Amino acid sequence: MSLKYKRITLIGMSGVGKTTFGKELAKQESYTFIDTDLLIEKQLHSKIKPYIKKYGEKNFKALEENTILNLPIDEHTIISTGGSVIYSENAMNYLKKESTIVYLKDSLKNIKNRIKDFNKRGLIMGNHDSLESLYNERRKYYENYADITINYPDFFSISKILHTITSHLS
Repeated sequence: MSLKYKRITLIGMSGVGKTTFGKELAKQESYTFIDTDLLIEKQLHSKIKPYIKKYGEKNFKALEENTILNLPIDEHTIISTGGSVIYSENAMNYLKKESTIVYLKDSLKNIKNRIKDFNKRGLIMGNHDSLESLYNERRKYYENYADITINYPDFFSISKILHTITSHLS
């Protein structure tokens, strides 16, 4: 099946499977796959969480924005972003100009069931003291920037969700 979109950016909360589905879709369609979190970790020579702990969320957001703004987005590319990318208007405007933005939308309940320990992830919490508060804030940003929204079913099935994504993009 051939995709009608040549450049695709996946956005959504941490734990929705942006990397998993991005890799699978890229493999299936012979597209290049770019994971911005992995690019950042390569630059840092470490995981994101220790960087955020040492240098703060503001510095991480600047690094994330800079990484994206310097990203060459060629045809037949799928990009998986970090969940906090939506806080950078510059990065999102660049991605929106260069690609089709696909919001992978899952319920907070499902995300919590899949990801048992969010403390192990480099999660930008901002002023939020709960995952629910963060989820509710980010959801508005994701919906605002999205060209296409993929709503997950109640039961998380990689093959079913991949099929849904593919059919929306074909």
